Amino acid sequence: MLAAFLAAPLLPEYIAPFATLVPFYSFLRYFRSAGKKIVLKKEQLLMLLFISWQFIGIFRSNNVGSSVLFSFLWLFMFLGFVFVSNLLENKEALDRTLFAITLGGGIAGSVGIGQIILFHYGPWIAEPLKTMFNPLWGRLDVFLANIAVNYVLPANLVEKLPRQVPFQVVERASSTFTNPIFFACYLVMVLPIAVYCFSRITHGKKKIVSLLCIITIVGGIAGSYSRMPYLAVIVTVFVMLFMGWKYALTIVAASPVFLWIFPSGVYKRLLSLLDLRDGSIVTRANIWEACTEMLREKWVWGMGPGVGNVRDILISQYGIHQPHAHNLFIQLFLEGGIFGVLVFALIILWILFDMIVLCLRSKEGRPLAVAIIASLAGLLTCGITDYVLYGPKILQFFMMLLGLALAIKKIYPATPKKHKTNSTTLSS
Repeated sequence: MLAAFLAAPLLPEYIAPFATLVPFYSFLRYFRSAGKKIVLKKEQLLMLLFISWQFIGIFRSNNVGSSVLFSFLWLFMFLGFVFVSNLLENKEALDRTLFAITLGGGIAGSVGIGQIILFHYGPWIAEPLKTMFNPLWGRLDVFLANIAVNYVLPANLVEKLPRQVPFQVVERASSTFTNPIFFACYLVMVLPIAVYCFSRITHGKKKIVSLLCIITIVGGIAGSYSRMPYLAVIVTVFVMLFMGWKYALTIVAASPVFLWIFPSGVYKRLLSLLDLRDGSIVTRANIWEACTEMLREKWVWGMGPGVGNVRDILISQYGIHQPHAHNLFIQLFLEGGIFGVLVFALIILWILFDMIVLCLRSKEGRPLAVAIIASLAGLLTCGITDYVLYGPKILQFFMMLLGLALAIKKIYPATPKKHKTNSTTLSS
């Protein structure tokens, strides 16, 4: 499980499902040998209902290939939701897992920082260094895509693909991800956990490593030049202030470091959100207007799972060459209709409610519960302008984060209330 949290964000996107399947297989073997039973919580059963609705939606989809692919992807990633919640049974295992998450985020952030440094200064050594390693797996992605297009996939399917070569943004850090937005969203979700780790560890090398990870995580977000994740950082930092005074003091003390890490170009890009003439803002406005028209006809049942149906209509009917609705809930609404989006929203609200209850009932578990809330708040903020669960690794980490939430609810019991004692005693 530690390997899943550490290695999954660092591996190529197409290996992400295997990074969940392998730990799940080990989890099954361990539970069988120990004579334990797999327990599914109500939140997980609700997620199964959502995924089942996706499979039902395949039969009303006009792009069956995309629907089947995304339905099975959600099912595979759901396994992470299951094995994380069942395997984490004590605080020691939880602390190791949280540090693995922090370390994975720190390494990914370091790669992103290195990519931006090479972009600006690599040509001083050799021109190819400018974009050779951004995304880190970019050349491998192109190589495998060419093999699939030319030797594996049937010609009629290749013709329907929106693009035959992966789209890559070389001017912004993507790290080990295929997209700078996915990269930044992942780091936004990891940041609260890294802050928790740094504040919880009292001394030693792990505390220094956690601090370095926080710095590289923030630096990676800066290097992604993704505007909504910038706002998501502000949201997560605000939520983290509710961890407790010790944790809040750490965050406030680190704020100047955050401001120093973000270069002036970052602030200029953030302020461009107010420019209604900005190309990406205009494009998103057009997409949302088109999606609103689609919802008028498909709001009950939806079009079926996967981005293929929405993408096809955006291109054929509106001339907008974009892959999805660029909003998490609008996309899920279009895919699953009113039932699908409400079930998904209920899952998020249920987990958030679990964490709020834990904050109120467990003094020891409160900081970590707030960190989970901050992570989910960061994800939802990023989801305002992008369908962030489109990325396999983001979906994978999202599922494992939900499993982590259920685990800490189990590990940190409610703090017992102090009972008042009578001031007088009875003499025998």
